[in-house]
Amino acid sequence: MAKISACVIVKNEADNISRCLQSVKDIAAEMIVVDTGSTDDTVKIARQMGAKVFQYQWNNDFAAARNYALTQAKGDWIIFLDADEYILPGKIQNVRPFIDKIHGNRMIESVVCRMENTEGVDGPLKSTNPTVRIFRNSRVIRYQGKVHEQIYKHGKPTRSIGDAKQFIVICHTGYTKEAIPEKIKRNTIMLEEDLNNGNVRNLTYYYLSDAYWRLGQYEKAIEFAQKAIDHGGVFHTLYAYKPYVTLIASMVRLNTYSNEAMEAIRDQAIQKFPHHPEVLLHQALYYRKTGRYRQALESFFQSIAANERYGDINLNNDFYGLVSVVYLNIAKLYDMMNENVPAFDYYVKTLQQDRYNQEAFNGLMLLIRTQNAADVVCLMNRLYNMDDEADVDFLVVELSRLKMKKVLDYYCKIRFERFGRREPAGILLLTNGRFEQAFQGFAAFFRETGDQGAELLAVVSLLLGGSPSWVDLLGPQLRPAFQRIITAFFAPEEGCVLAAEDFSSYLELTNDFIHLIHLGNENQLIAFLHVGKRFLLAEAPVQIGDILARKKLFHHALDMYLYKIDAVFSEAGPSESIYCKAGFCCYKLKDFAAAANFFSHALECGYVMYDIFEYLEWSYQQCNDGVIKGKFKALKDFYGNETEAMAEIKQHAG
Repeated sequence: MAKISACVIVKNEADNISRCLQSVKDIAAEMIVVDTGSTDDTVKIARQMGAKVFQYQWNNDFAAARNYALTQAKGDWIIFLDADEYILPGKIQNVRPFIDKIHGNRMIESVVCRMENTEGVDGPLKSTNPTVRIFRNSRVIRYQGKVHEQIYKHGKPTRSIGDAKQFIVICHTGYTKEAIPEKIKRNTIMLEEDLNNGNVRNLTYYYLSDAYWRLGQYEKAIEFAQKAIDHGGVFHTLYAYKPYVTLIASMVRLNTYSNEAMEAIRDQAIQKFPHHPEVLLHQALYYRKTGRYRQALESFFQSIAANERYGDINLNNDFYGLVSVVYLNIAKLYDMMNENVPAFDYYVKTLQQDRYNQEAFNGLMLLIRTQNAADVVCLMNRLYNMDDEADVDFLVVELSRLKMKKVLDYYCKIRFERFGRREPAGILLLTNGRFEQAFQGFAAFFRETGDQGAELLAVVSLLLGGSPSWVDLLGPQLRPAFQRIITAFFAPEEGCVLAAEDFSSYLELTNDFIHLIHLGNENQLIAFLHVGKRFLLAEAPVQIGDILARKKLFHHALDMYLYKIDAVFSEAGPSESIYCKAGFCCYKLKDFAAAANFFSHALECGYVMYDIFEYLEWSYQQCNDGVIKGKFKALKDFYGNETEAMAEIKQHAG
């Protein structure tokens, strides 16, 4: 019978070490714990569990620390876990028979296990990947790499056997939302040091591209993803597909690369990894970005189906952590198509996966805002736990921005009765239409602290309260931009000049004012939007209109787009895309005659991007007027023959 040594390196892992060691205690002849400087009870707990504890001076080299642990091990086989990992209880009994079965075969040097990465101990599954955590104890088998270290024999990968039936499953709990950023920053520094020292391993470029993607540095992510492909080493690893995913995702985020460049990467990814769920997902995101909405929807569903049947044990799969992204995109596409029932279903599915997703919550609420309050409460109580304070907090905060006062009052009452907490006085006063009292509270807090959130809500309260004289209570620290916006709102006849630098403050105010305008009246919203027309910036009406469209205030969005069309900001005149935006608003408002006219004008002006042909198709399907329906068909037929070629030209030029 083979002897097994379990090894772990630790630092301040008191919350995890017991679970880790307990998972291997019954099969390991010894447990080796190498401590790199713990200041909590990690060492004490490890010794209580029966582990041999060794101290090691940390030197920013994970491989060195792991290899030190290996020098202490006496077993025939090593199980090397991180402190935040453990073998699933239902699988631990499989480890001993598996090792004994392969022990006599010297051609097998390691075992590839399935790793399941979860968000915390009881959190949802985020990703799976194959990983070597079991290997022979040999002086020539050692770890390499200061970070993202891997096991090698004489500098080459060990000969592994795959656990195709997933007899051994390791759970990794360490990548919580709170822990990820610091780990990424730490790892990036160490990888850059390795690179500067000329130490380039198979995954060095990939790990750097992934790190920079997660840090939001997309140009650097693209640079290192391309280097990973050119180097080629990544193709011999479980992350072989990842550089393509990073390239597509980064290009989509930056929105500065040609359609041709993105298409080329997409084609390579699909050709090499046609059945990988993540590749299909990023193809869908690419399609959505370029306006090919029906293809996007099809690819999103393909990614779900691919994940359900995916069984390649040799490649990583992060799709599990992206399911909510897929569901949200499907919901938004159905929403655009006026398919309210499936949109509702997929907003709900998104929240079931990610219950604090604000975009999904707001999308759902906008669909059901006219429903009976009791029905809305019933749905919310299915999605959220009324005994969870964080859940109730989320509902109160989000509902305070929406025109659903009865529903908000219900959850404010629950928060007080179950957790002894009332809604902050200012917000409660504001949502109940007591604008002067709300203003006084926000103004006082702003004067004391300079808090910009309080400043914003004070200005909103002032605008809704209809009292410009209150502005004096905000003191000299009030942003000059807000002062000018307030003057323009209450005294439009005075011709207050709004500077270009005031526009960002106006947009900031727009988001909150539109959220809360239901507390006032329609005339106040019109007056506020009229202030936006005072900015002599060519793109001001478009940006305001886009915000209004996202909030589904299509009447007002259309008014802004028409103002852009009619106003003379420059000799060049309005962009042809404005006609398409105006047409989309009319389509959403079911004014198909106007939609047809605007789409026709956009096409005549040379707007042949993919999205307009989607809108034409949806309009054709939903319009009941035979004459107008015929116009949509005629536009599709006349311009559709040149769609692909012209759209490509336009996309490349953009």
